[in-house]
Parts: sequence; structure tokens; C-alpha cells
Amino acid sequence: LCDLYGLDTISTGGTLAWAMECNERGLLPEAQKLGLRFGHADGLFRILRMIAEREGLGALLAEGSRRAALETGSDSCYWAMHVKGLELPGYEPRSLKTMALGLAVSPRGACHNRSGAYEADFSGEVDRLRADRGRGALVAASEDFAAVLDSLVICKFLRKCFTDFYGEAAELLNRVTGWDCSASELRQVGERIQIFKRLFNQREGWQPKDDWLPPRLLSEALPTGVAQGVALTAAELKEMICGYYQARGLDENGLVTGGKLRELEVLIAAAAGMKSCQATKHAAS
Repeated sequence: LCDLYGLDTISTGGTLAWAMECNERGLLPEAQKLGLRFGHADGLFRILRMIAEREGLGALLAEGSRRAALETGSDSCYWAMHVKGLELPGYEPRSLKTMALGLAVSPRGACHNRSGAYEADFSGEVDRLRADRGRGALVAASEDFAAVLDSLVICKFLRKCFTDFYGEAAELLNRVTGWDCSASELRQVGERIQIFKRLFNQREGWQPKDDWLPPRLLSEALPTGVAQGVALTAAELKEMICGYYQARGLDENGLVTGGKLRELEVLIAAAAGMKSCQATKHAAS
């Protein structure tokens, strides 16, 4: 139904979960009338149509969990699971520490398609239950990789077909276009894309506090499962974010520096974007 109505399944699911919890806590009387409760699917078919047509409660939920929670109040922002307004995908950040960082710092919000950070957790390359500063470099590399994949219009399900991605991708690009692009140049393209994303967000009002996770994830440990009792603290997240900023060559507040722009040979952006960066820095201080 989400596909038929043109609704994003992740954001719709996350927003409906918010509405169900509101119902459990005595908010949103219309949600109770519709039978929106965890474990009960009957009310979902009707509310999906209502969201698509912005009818009744659907008009509120169509705005997503962040805006719906702000309008509803009563501390409902606490159980609105989003980053920068984008609802979290189906991964548990408290037991996937690299993924937690990737979701927090992503320019797009909680998007698993713009960062494959979870792959480091699943691979056994790191201890997924422990946080450390070194996750920053892993997240930055995964973002660059995803950016180049998207730019080459290569399906992410094919990402494991490469043994030397940047080298092989550069060869494919050169054969199609007649260019002479090296593996290192292509790798830098991914980094440049990510820096431009951050510059765009800074121009539009991004603040350092926006690189963060929902408070609930930082105050409640996992209640069940193989990782029962595992938590993610604000101090752990802050340490990983500092590592990410360092790996990205950003300043201590996550702002793009003139030096980084010169390194990436984007001096046009330096002239156009640094004024907004300075304004953001002033606001952060």
C-alpha cells in the first residue's frame, strides 16, 4: 500500500510507531478509535489511506514523526525516533555502534542508504557493542563509498561484486566516458560530495546539535535480546562524533574549513559558502 500511495515505508512505519505509543500513553484519541496499537494490524490499512489523502489523523502523520510530535507536545518528542527529521531504519543503534554514529552525522538524517556503516558492525571488523573514536574513519569511508556508487548509478546490491572498488569503478567510468580518472581521484569525488552536503546544510541553518541521536536511545538500555543491557551513552556518541569530525577534516564543531575546501579543490565553494560557515560557527558559540 505504501508503494501504491507513494509513501516511504521506513518513515511511515516510524511515524505510525510514534502514533501507537501516543495511543498507549493516552494521547491522540483518534488513534485509539482507529485501533492503532502495537501487534494489531487491522487499523493500518485505513490509516495508510488517510495519510496519503491527508484525512483526519492522517494529515498530522503525513508530516512525519518530528513535526507531529512538536504539534502534539506532552513529551511525545521523546518517542519520535528520527534524526534531522528522517525516521530511523530497521537497525538497533545501541547494539551497532558504528551504525549509531553513521545515523547521527549523516547530512540527510537517519538514512541507511547514504552510509553503510552497519557493515563494519556486521563484519566483525569492530566490536559492535563498544564505542570508540576510530569509528569516525569507518563512517566517513562508508559515506564516500555510497556517494560514488550513487553517482555512478550502480545499484548498492552490486557493491560486493568488486574486489577493488575504486580501481575497477574508475576503469568502468573511463571506458564509458573516455575520461582518464584514477582510483584516487574517484575516491576524492566521494569525499567532495560529502563536504558539499555539509556545506549545503550549514547554509540552510545546520547546527552542531543536529548531529545527534534521539534522547531515548541514549538513556535506555536494550531491554531484551542477545545484547540485553547494552546501552549507548551521550559521552560515547560524543567521542565517536569527535572522531568523525577529525577523520573528515572538519573543525571541532563539525564545520567545513577553508583548508578542507582547498584540499579538495573546491575554491568556488570556499568563496560562496564560508560566510554561512562563519555564521554557523558564531551561532554555535
